[in-house]
Parts: sequence; C-alpha cells; structure tokens
Amino acid sequence: MIRVRLSLIFIVFYTFLFAQKEKQVPLLEVLNTIEKTYNIKFSFSEDIIKNKSIKVDNRDSLLAVLIQQIEKKTGLKIKKINDRYYTIASNTDNIKISGYIFDGNSKIPLLDAAVFTKEKGVGTDEKGYFELKGLHEKDTVTFSFVGYENIEKTVTELKKENNIKVYLKESSQTLNEIIISSYLTTGIAKNTDGSILLTPRKQGILPGLTEADVLLSTQQLPGIQSPIESASGIHIRGGTPDQNLILFDGIKLYNTSHFFGSISAFNPYVVDNVFVYKNASNAKYGNHIAGVIDIKTMNKVPEKFSAGAGFNFTSADVNTTIPLGDKLGVQFSFRRSIADVFNTPTFDKLSQKVFQNTIISDGSRMVEERSFIEDKNEFSFIDFNTKVVYQPNENNTFSFQQISIKNDLSYILDNKNEREVRSDFIDIENDGYGFTWKKKWSETVESMFQIYYSKYKLFYDGNKTQDDSVFDFTLKKNDIEEVDFYTQVSKKIGDFSTIKLGYQFTHSDITYSLQQENTAVPTSVQDSDDNINNQQTVLLEYILKKGKRINISAGLRASYMPLLNETFFEPRIYGRVQVDSGLWLNASAELKKQYTSRINEFFTTEFGLENQLWTISNGREVPLLESQQFTAGLLFNKGSWLIDFEAYYKNINGITSLVTGFNNEEGETVFNGKAQVLGAEILVKKEWSPYTNTLLTYTFGDNKSTFSGVNEGSTFDGAFSISNAIYVAQQVTLGKWNFSLGWNIRAGLPFDEIIAGDPDEQQFVIDELGKRNGKFLPVYHRLDTSVTYDFFWDKKQNIKSKIGISFINLYDRRNILRRTFEKSRSTFMDGYDTVDTFSLGFTPNVVFRVQF
Repeated sequence: MIRVRLSLIFIVFYTFLFAQKEKQVPLLEVLNTIEKTYNIKFSFSEDIIKNKSIKVDNRDSLLAVLIQQIEKKTGLKIKKINDRYYTIASNTDNIKISGYIFDGNSKIPLLDAAVFTKEKGVGTDEKGYFELKGLHEKDTVTFSFVGYENIEKTVTELKKENNIKVYLKESSQTLNEIIISSYLTTGIAKNTDGSILLTPRKQGILPGLTEADVLLSTQQLPGIQSPIESASGIHIRGGTPDQNLILFDGIKLYNTSHFFGSISAFNPYVVDNVFVYKNASNAKYGNHIAGVIDIKTMNKVPEKFSAGAGFNFTSADVNTTIPLGDKLGVQFSFRRSIADVFNTPTFDKLSQKVFQNTIISDGSRMVEERSFIEDKNEFSFIDFNTKVVYQPNENNTFSFQQISIKNDLSYILDNKNEREVRSDFIDIENDGYGFTWKKKWSETVESMFQIYYSKYKLFYDGNKTQDDSVFDFTLKKNDIEEVDFYTQVSKKIGDFSTIKLGYQFTHSDITYSLQQENTAVPTSVQDSDDNINNQQTVLLEYILKKGKRINISAGLRASYMPLLNETFFEPRIYGRVQVDSGLWLNASAELKKQYTSRINEFFTTEFGLENQLWTISNGREVPLLESQQFTAGLLFNKGSWLIDFEAYYKNINGITSLVTGFNNEEGETVFNGKAQVLGAEILVKKEWSPYTNTLLTYTFGDNKSTFSGVNEGSTFDGAFSISNAIYVAQQVTLGKWNFSLGWNIRAGLPFDEIIAGDPDEQQFVIDELGKRNGKFLPVYHRLDTSVTYDFFWDKKQNIKSKIGISFINLYDRRNILRRTFEKSRSTFMDGYDTVDTFSLGFTPNVVFRVQF
C-alpha cells in the first residue's frame, strides 16, 4: 500500500513538473509541491519569493538537483538545517552571468563588445564570450558595441537563461548610412553617399600596420596613393596633398603628421570615425579640390571609464575616457616620440629616408670625413587632444574639442679646427580649438552651430658662424590663423527627404617671410607675403534616401571672396540606385574651388626639409584653384564577393609652377597651367570564411599637365602621375591571432629627360634639359606583413592587451621614389646632377598595448 501511495505521489509530482515546463509557475506553488513530495519544510519570508515564477526541468527527481535549479533561476540561497528543515534567503551580492555576443545579421562573434553595469564591466574575447561576476539582482546589464544598438536586460532576466546569447543589431542610423559593412577589412565600411568610413578601434589588421594609423590606412583604399611613401603625402585621384581638406572634430588642420610626413598625427585609440570622400563630398565641405578626410572623436557622454597605454618603436601614448556623471564626459590622449630616449630600428629606417638629400645627410658625411663633429641631433614630437561632451538632455549636445601637434628638430655641426659652427633649427606646430552645439528642436528639425580656431606655425633658423660671428643665415616663417563659424539647419520632409541650409564665415590670415644673408659673399635676399581673406558662404543641400536602394544628394555652395572681389558657385550632385539584388549604379558631378595652397620656396634648398609654404590665392602668381570632376561606377555585393568599380574624369585649372617647382626656361618666375586626369579603379574582395579574405585592387591613372612656357607648351605627364598600380592583400584570423600580407606594385614616377652634352676643347660639358617628365623610373614594388595577438590578463577580462609586429618592404627592395636634378657644382660642367630619393628599406615595428 505504501508503494502505491509513493507511486501516486511521484506521478502527481512529475505531472506538476511537466506542467511547469510548459509555463511559468509561481515559486510558492513549486515549494509547496516539493514539501509534500519529499516531506520537508522550507522557512522563508514571503517578500523574497513574492512575484517570482520559474520553470523546473522534470528530467531529474533528486531533491538536491531541484534545489540547485531553484537557486540558479531565482538567485535565492537555500540552506539545509537538517534532514527536514531548509531556509531560503536572498542571494543578491555575488551573481555571475556568462554568454556570447554576436552580430545579429551575420551571426559572427563580436570582439571587444562591452558588457557592463553602472559599477563594473568586461569586454568579449574573439569568440564573443564574456563573464561578469559580483552582480546584484536589481542590476541592469548593458550589451554594447560601436555602431550597434544597445540591449539592456536585468540580472533577474538573465539568470533565467542557461546559455546567454545576445544578438546586437546595427543602429538604424548605421544601417541607413552603410551599404558595405566590411570593405577592405572589418572596421572599414562604404556608405550610401559614396564615402568610406573607417572605425579605427574596430579596424582589422592591414599589411605593414600594427595599429590603425588614420592616414596610412586611407592609403590602402583604391584611388588613394602616396607616391613618396609619406603618411601625410596623400594623393587622391591625381590631386596633391595640399588640395585635400583634413578636419579633426571640425577643426581644419594645416599640419597632419610627425617627422616630416612619416607618421600620422592622430591617436587612433581616441578616434571614433573617419569619413573619407574621394568625390562629391557634402556641401558643408569647402576650400578643397581633391578629397576630404573628416576625423571624429567621441560624440556622446561615455557610459563607463576606460583607459589605455602603449608604445611602438616610434612613440608612446596614454589615453582615457571618463564619465563625470550621466551628463558630462571627458576624453584625453597624449603621445610623444621616443627617439630621443631610445634608439630603435624603425626610427633609424625612417631617418634614413627622411634625411636623405638634406643637410643632415651632408652632415653625416662631413662627420665621417672628420671635418666636423655632430654636436647636437635632436628630434621630438608630441600630440595631445581633449574632448569634453555635455548632454543636459536628449535634445542638446555641447562639446569642446582641442588638438595640439608639435615637431622640433635641432641640428648642430662643429668644426673645432676651423672654429666653424653650422646650426639648423625647425619648429612646426598646429593648435586647434573648437566648440559645437547640436540641437534637436523636434522630430523633423535639427540644428548645428560650430566655431573653431586653428593656428599653424612653421619656423626655420639656419646659420653658419666663424669665430662666434654669423656670416650666413636663413630665416623662414609661415604662420596661419584661421577662425571659422558654421551653422546649419536641417529639416526632414516626409520619410525619405531632408533639406539642409547653412551659413559659413571663414577668416584666414596667412603670412610667410623669407630672409637670407651672407656676409662672406655679400648677398641679401628677402621675400614676404601677408594676405587676409574673410570668406562668406551660403550652402544648400537636398538629400533623398530610401534605405540602401536610393541615395541622391544635390548641393550648392555660393561664396564671396573679398580678397579677389569674386563670387563663385560650387554645385555638386551624387546619386546611387540599386538596380538588382546586390547591384548598384552610381554617378556624380562636381565643381570645386580652393583659395589656399602650398608653394615651393628655394631659400632653404640646402636644408632640404619642409620647402613648401602655405599661402592664399591672390589672383596673380597664385590663382584660385578650380576642379571639375565626373564619376560613374557600379558596386556588386553578393554572397562572399564584393566588386567596386569607378571611372572618373577630372579637370584642374589654376595650377602654377610655384606649386610644381618647375625651373624657369625663359627668365620668367611663374607659369600658369592646368591638368587633366582620367582614371579608373576597381576593388575585388573574396571572403573565404568569416576569418579569411583576399583583396585585389587595380588603379589606372593618366595625369597630363600643360603650362605656358614649360616643355614648349606641350602636354606632359604630371610629376606624381602613376599610370598603373596593383595591390593584393590576404587577411587571416586564427583565434586571438591576426595575420595580413600585402604586395604593392606600380609604375615608376616620371622625371625630366637630360640630354648630355659633349665636352668641348677645354673638356667643358654643357647638359641640356630635354622633354619634361619624358622618362619613367623603374617599377616600384613592396611586400608588407603584420601579425598581432590579443589577450586578456585575467579571467574577468578587465584588462586587455595587444602585441604585434610588422615588416615594411619585407625583401628590402631599393625603390627609387623620385628623381630630380640640380645645377652641377663641377668646375668642368654646366649641367645637372641627378638627385634620387629612395624608399624605405626593410623596416620592422613592434607594438604593445594595455587597455582597461
């Protein structure tokens, strides 16, 4: 009889458990059933089980297992007093959750996604896995990743899940803007308006880079090149570096690099987004005729504290992001060169390239010949930036931003025997300060107000002394002070259209002065220029956007330039239409003007560094630059294949020989000219798996220049014309390891043809200058590779680190980057000496970082 009763009890209990599996059952009912089934008693306060419901798995009838399930799913602590009595109490002080975070679309694990509460947080590993301990039952956990919508869940909700899996979706704004989420690699996307979006902190590894260097990363995009291997020497579709507009949090910068162009001046660990436009940029961007690089740091109050520090073989840096409550946040970074503290192979290789054909390399030769000793050779750079964001409510955002970029070089040679000293000092600085206010007036109306101040300074002092008396000196100064005020109002019209109206006032004061004097051979030469431009611009833009299917933008800038007493208009239009599944067509047309540019000066030719000066168009020697560009292309993205093709035609007017540095053949000082660029670029990418892809790009360019008085008026190849370029890259991710390998091959640059003369009776040789850029350097090619390893210091994943190594020019190819000629100093020759500029040799670099 007893067995029958027990059997009936277990049947009833299993039936009850089965019913629980179908739906949530109040915890009190579950406890009452267990008490009756196992003849035990629970002691508890009704408050701790009030409103609690659970599901109990009926696959196990052991009391201990059932108690364990209740503890796990409720967060309560059940303690056994004796065989009959148990107590139930709250256990809200040490709850642990764990699980995985994935991309909601591709289902790929998200590395470095954030999981946090107000008090603590962790990041995910390469598998998307996280563990967060010491939680309270009432805590709210936020799952976050840059460019994705946050998900918030309470600890109570999460405890009910045995295996937590979180799928994050790209934010609606991101989805509307991005058409290709992984362009070259992760963290590099293509937007619907044709721009390229770089997100350095999400960016995958690129060949030759251990870190997501902002400027060097852009050079791996098709159509963007650096013919002389310079970080800041960015040539976009036949344009020159000074024809680009580079902004940092809305502040225009005139110096964007360290070590004379070798290293980007932007710390990638505080940069959120970089927008790169090769054509048809938004109407808000003015004063450029080539491309736009718009760099953005944090734009909202941070949700948690973070900090990082690291070094490579050129510099060391620190950065931090601090929330000061819910409405105020601060971000700061500082970076400094280490060359004056540690001698590294990377800096040695960079020095060899930078200082070739300069006074520094000549000084090294004189030291070897023991005529001089090197008394001082010091170079250093620093950059630091600050961002303060204040959000009093969801409709207003105020921000203050600051950036400083500084470079210093001191070089002194001393000849003790002759009592002669040669010294060179150069200082290059760019400081910027800005304020921005963004206001949301309603669901359809928004406004933006921005003002910035940018100050650029270049100062060079070179002199030679004999017996403590200066007999030869050169001074060069180039100063810029610019204040820009910009305001814009945007209005949404219906579901798909937006119209923007803006006003911009720019005050630019640019001066330069050159002075050279030699008392030994009495000569004194001076040159200076000081121009101020107060330009006013009204702009209008209309945008039609229907998701990824249709994107059309048409803009117009109308500007008045009082310096030239001229009004000019800059229309631009861009369109992209989806014609089939995974297939889009696009086209654009634009007319742009630019009133600032860099000109060559020949006072400091012997020094050999920074021989260009910023100036304002005056309508005579330096006319207003004008560019017309037409582009057409197609984009195909289906399955694992991506193909992006664009062809373009560009016509540039207003170029002068002061910009290109042509020698005077007929005694005049300046030649005016124009350029025509016809080009095409294609990118093909194949994703073999979520962790492996292959990339191929090909760029064709035909850049022709025409100048009156140069090359007898005939057309010739532009000085930086690259007719063909191929780039192949392979990227692989294996767990915490990241690998990349890239090979670049391109045509050599053109150079002038020199016709060698025959010696006369006195063995005197006269060379002649032949066709301008009539010959080409040998083919350029280079193999680069990078490897990085990511790891955490502890199981809590509070501290993340990265180590990496890169090799530039893996097989040490000696490429000639450029060939120029200078007048021969030989007694028996009236001609030219060849001056070759060579590429970087085999160059290693190492990185180590810690992120909190």
